Amino acid sequence: MAVVDSNLLKSKMVARGYNIGTLASAIGVDRDTISNILNGKSKPSYPVMNGIFFTLKLDPEEATNIFFAKELS
Repeated sequence: MAVVDSNLLKSKMVARGYNIGTLASAIGVDRDTISNILNGKSKPSYPVMNGIFFTLKLDPEEATNIFFAKELS
């Protein structure tokens, strides 16, 4: 099952100058949505993934590594 690599997502947020609140505001979602994704409580919807992708200016490989990380057994 795919999982979100929250550590990689957090590092990209910091590198691009975003925190939970500013990223949430930039993509038009509640800050709890981003917090829940980072804490593994929920998975992002396609529109949220798309918003994160464009806001953080991720390349396709970065996005794949963040949103489709393989769960370690």
